[in-house]
Amino acid sequence: MKIKNLKINGFGKIENFETSFSDGINIIKGENESGKSSLLKFIIAMFYGTSRNKNGKSISDYEKYKPWGTEDYSGKLEYELDNGKSYEIYREFKKKSPNIYDENKNDISKEFTIETTRGNLFFVEQTGVQEENFLASCVSEQENIRLSDNNKNNLIQKLGNIISSGNENASYRIAIDRLNRKQTTEIGNSRTTGRPINIIEKELEKYENERKQIEKYQDEKYKVDSHTETIKSEITDNNAILELLRQQKLNLEKKQIEEEKNKIFEQSLKKEKENKQQIEEKLDDIEEIKIDKRKNIKYSYIVCILILAIISAISIIINNKILLIANILPIISLIIIVLLNRKKKIENKAHNKKIYIEKARLEEELERLENEIENTEKELQKKKELVYKEQKENDNKIIKQYENKIDRQTIEDFLSTNYEKILEFIDEKEREQTDFKVKEKTIQIEKEQIIKKLDQLVELDEKIDSLKEQKEDLLKNSRVYDLVKEELEKSFQEIKDNITPDFINELKNIIKIVTRGKYKNVFLDGENNILIEIEDGQYMPIYMLSTGTIDLIYFALRISAAKEISKEKMPIILDESFAYYDENRMYESLNYLSNLQNRQIIIFTCSEREIEILERANIKYNLIEI
Repeated sequence: MKIKNLKINGFGKIENFETSFSDGINIIKGENESGKSSLLKFIIAMFYGTSRNKNGKSISDYEKYKPWGTEDYSGKLEYELDNGKSYEIYREFKKKSPNIYDENKNDISKEFTIETTRGNLFFVEQTGVQEENFLASCVSEQENIRLSDNNKNNLIQKLGNIISSGNENASYRIAIDRLNRKQTTEIGNSRTTGRPINIIEKELEKYENERKQIEKYQDEKYKVDSHTETIKSEITDNNAILELLRQQKLNLEKKQIEEEKNKIFEQSLKKEKENKQQIEEKLDDIEEIKIDKRKNIKYSYIVCILILAIISAISIIINNKILLIANILPIISLIIIVLLNRKKKIENKAHNKKIYIEKARLEEELERLENEIENTEKELQKKKELVYKEQKENDNKIIKQYENKIDRQTIEDFLSTNYEKILEFIDEKEREQTDFKVKEKTIQIEKEQIIKKLDQLVELDEKIDSLKEQKEDLLKNSRVYDLVKEELEKSFQEIKDNITPDFINELKNIIKIVTRGKYKNVFLDGENNILIEIEDGQYMPIYMLSTGTIDLIYFALRISAAKEISKEKMPIILDESFAYYDENRMYESLNYLSNLQNRQIIIFTCSEREIEILERANIKYNLIEI
């Protein structure tokens, strides 16, 4: 795996910075406080994110590396895996998860596991390397390299830890010792005194002896309990009947209310029918008035015509002029009658209009009443059916509710009983219930007297049970400690059998190269102490070597560990790792690093020494100045 290029928009003191990396050695040179540490942290943060937890520090990494002069807390990094596939990460550090793009710029972020606490685990899934393992093997930060004679023992411990457990901060022996001490202190065993489990066992023995002295009251309590159960059963049975009666009382009262409502509906229906009849009578009266008016007009015309006809006939027969003149008078009279009838007709027309309006109103009112009567009759029928239906449902509900508590025939008898009789039954059952409760109270008083004698026994049982639970918890915790130690033993043995030999072999090769053959062999004795074979063949404990040599072994061991943590050839990042090396040791170390096949090396430095040695050795490198 190789880092190809990166772009920092804002991270720590770095803003608007871009650079590219080569496949081999990359030298990142800058003065102290120039931002080298920020750049190193940026690379790690792009792969694993920044933690908002302080983890024992005065400030979290998230807060520590917030940009100084911009709000843009983000960046981009492109890298290539050993299979040749390239990926690009864009991360806004204010967000938990980044955006991951493939070589065709497709967003593939959702193809990887996303956890609530750690965000997107793309890099772990691609390389199989957790952050703590990456930092323990592939990254040598300045504070982990700067060593002196005063902390030689600390370095030796870290070396032993890496070889025995695979992690420089994890010591198998120390872990086992701490577990044993913690197990003894927090739990204890058969050989200890005054420990939690010893105290509990002593108290258990005391309380169990006291318990035996008061067990005789148990039989007496059993008899009282039996009598109490009998009374409770009677109370329960009687209460079931009482509940049924009260429920039936409510049902009957509800039925009565509904029947009263239906009576009101019937009265309303009767009133509507009476109104309908009155309207029908009014309509009949209107029809008779219209017929009479038509008849009067018709009779007026007929009388006039008859009079005119008679006078005309007489005048023609006698040929009398006077009669002829008289004949004109009926005509005039007829005209006057016609005119009067016309006036009357106009008046009648206005009057008829009022009658028609009244008729229309009455017919509309009649139609409304007919509809209301029809609807009322339907609604009344529904209400009657509903009352009947609800009564049946209530009866079935009561039967279903109480058939397992009360005899079915008794239930049916109560359901067929009238309201007054139900009230009598309720009074009777309430009196019986009172009598039963008096008996129950009497028995309860007797029981309380016995319980007072048994209270101590109950308290003892609670104490004994609590102590047994505590003892069981302690034993469970003890078993957990044993299991943890077993798993540590298995893991340690597995590391010794599988990982440690590879570490040792690789460590031998690296030390042999960087010391020009001065030290060839590295061993672990039975106590996991590191032994170095010196030139004359003696095995020298590592603590007897110089700090510089131990420092070199530590560097070699981390390089060895970097080769073992993943199938990917992870880049090796060194921050001021050679600051305390002499020229020869630095030359051999850089020469060794340059010969690591397909392994990208990134070296942070504030000096020219690394560059001068690479130039003299004619070793290619990529210089990045910051």
